[in-house]
Amino acid sequence: MSIDSDNSNNESQSELDAAIDHSTPEATPDVEVDKKINPLFSDDADDDDYNFVDSDEPESRIAWYIAGFFIIVVVTGLFLLFIFLSGNKRQVPIIIPESEGWNQTINGKTAPNDTPMMLPGMIAPITLTATEARVTDTEQVIGITIGDEHRAYIVNAFAPLGQKVINDLINEIPFAITYCDIYERARVFTSTERGEYLHVGLGGWMNKEMFFYFENVRFSQSSENAPLPDYPYIITTWGQWLEVHPDSRIYLGDGVIPADNLSFDNDKPEISADP
Repeated sequence: MSIDSDNSNNESQSELDAAIDHSTPEATPDVEVDKKINPLFSDDADDDDYNFVDSDEPESRIAWYIAGFFIIVVVTGLFLLFIFLSGNKRQVPIIIPESEGWNQTINGKTAPNDTPMMLPGMIAPITLTATEARVTDTEQVIGITIGDEHRAYIVNAFAPLGQKVINDLINEIPFAITYCDIYERARVFTSTERGEYLHVGLGGWMNKEMFFYFENVRFSQSSENAPLPDYPYIITTWGQWLEVHPDSRIYLGDGVIPADNLSFDNDKPEISADP
């Protein structure tokens, strides 16, 4: 009785083990049950947290290669389209009237555009003796003589915009020395007044010529109606001038730029000396 019972129990246990083996297959350690597929090939919303960086799957790399290729194709197409449209765009010609051309050539030099302005002229220029100056003999100068006093103004000192006009006072006699480097032409003005600077200011470049201001009167350097009388001068080299006037002093460019522009008064109307 006991032997049959044991055999019966063994058979039941074997049938139970066989049923368990068929219903739950043994999991292998190399298979990832919760593995997520590449979202580029899936419509599953649960695949949004897929880690592309850590994935070494071939399909992931291929997907990125394909995406990069399409991005390059789209960008290249847009660039070529832009070039095509730009090339077919109608060009609008720019015409500069001959009378108002930019960068005009005058006397073989490039003249500025019309630039009206009201800059004060320099005053109290510093002069040096021939020994102190150490200027080469070939330098061009504007020379004026007042009695026994001789004064030379080096031409290169007039090149900066704020130094086109030098208001000087020699033996209490006022002088305004101007120089235009486009025409290479100087002009010196004086006055019957004594003891005070003239305060001639720069009016800019207009109508192919340099302009000046004096007490609200605007006039060009070549004006025949200038509000001040002319004073004789000579343009020569420093060597030739010094040979005739060895005690002459020379101006090299140092002076005072006034804080107030006394050549122009905003409360008074402007007058043009030229019609």
